[in-house]
Amino acid sequence: MNKDKLSLIPHTPGIYLMRTSSGEIIYIGKAIDLAKRVRSYFTKKVNTPLPATTFLSNVKVVDYIIAESERDALILENRLIKKLQPKYNVLWRDDKSYPHLKVTLDEDFPRVLLTRQIKKDGSKYFGPYHNTGEIKKLLRWLGKTFNIRQCKIDFRYKNLPDGKRVQGCVYYHIQQCRGPCLGKVAPEEYRKNIDKLLMFLEGKYTDLIRILEKEMHKASGKLLFEDAKIARDNIRAIDRMFEKISFREVNQDDIVGHIKITRALSQIKDCLGLPKVPVTIEAFDVSNIYGKESTGSMVRFYKGEPDKNNYRKYKIKTVSGIDDYSMIREIVERRYSRLIKENRKLPDFILIDGGRGHLESARGVLEKLKLKHLPVASLAKSEETIFIVDRQINLPQDSPALLLLEHIRDESHRFALKYHRERRKKVWGRF
Repeated sequence: MNKDKLSLIPHTPGIYLMRTSSGEIIYIGKAIDLAKRVRSYFTKKVNTPLPATTFLSNVKVVDYIIAESERDALILENRLIKKLQPKYNVLWRDDKSYPHLKVTLDEDFPRVLLTRQIKKDGSKYFGPYHNTGEIKKLLRWLGKTFNIRQCKIDFRYKNLPDGKRVQGCVYYHIQQCRGPCLGKVAPEEYRKNIDKLLMFLEGKYTDLIRILEKEMHKASGKLLFEDAKIARDNIRAIDRMFEKISFREVNQDDIVGHIKITRALSQIKDCLGLPKVPVTIEAFDVSNIYGKESTGSMVRFYKGEPDKNNYRKYKIKTVSGIDDYSMIREIVERRYSRLIKENRKLPDFILIDGGRGHLESARGVLEKLKLKHLPVASLAKSEETIFIVDRQINLPQDSPALLLLEHIRDESHRFALKYHRERRKKVWGRF
């Protein structure tokens, strides 16, 4: 293992993938601080169930994927291990010392439990998980979010327990359980919550959000505002947990591509001196012909990939003639005035298509909006020079950081030009 490469790993939550010289992934792990955790393998003995000497002697490359939180890393780690079956993870996959989540599907009103025993009892198991404390937090969050009963009472719908015995259930009284033991909900209705919980644990987040949004609108249309509020709160809870992370079905090709992007993002942070890895990047460009039908664009990239649902196009309103700097000022101000007004999350980094003048135009607006702390840079097309506040940077042409910035810049240009052509066609009847 080349220890010089360890300095490239960021101090963020995430998972690390240890590979042999042939590229085979032999171990996947999770960390609150990727840099500290990975470095610890090569600087001192670590508390690990693996045969460390044999294991580490086979590791030649350590790749990583950045996560927004330890909880996010916990679930992503489990999914990757299950999908890829790394050699050394499989060695302890069925070890009873590691807990699993158990969904008791054989019950009329299933529960989610923590267990160290896997049985063929009709239940569905997820795991193993390596951090018992973290998985207990996840268990409580699941019960609260999906209204799943957290009691230990074993009962059937046709044989409900004595009402006096369960009247004091704290979860029911704080509205974190629908009260199946009191006959407050039928098994079929309760199962809908279980189905959503299973979708969550299986990583089907997009489908789950879509179902919840449909339920929210349907309930609102029927004036069932309490039901609409529950669906809305569930959406917000899931969004807060993952900070709108988009999960994909994992395979080897996805991982390779994801890792290349993650490396590029880390290099952008280091080269530009950003305070953190720019997970969310927004890029701006303007387009016009001799000042006519001027348009602007904003494209948003999340984890190095286009987030097209959050692209924005602007018809320039306050500028006439050829004045790119003023156009940049207008669209940047419109974008971030709106985010501030709506109390929405700001990007980690802003990229402007252009040179030093374009950068200063954007910086002036950010200072006016009291967003001076937001990192911003511009990328000029001619020599692919990066301009930041106090200097300009010329990276090697094959630099992953430069290649990603060029890709984002070019996408903002493409999107601005596309909208400009649409405007021209509408006004002039031709391209």
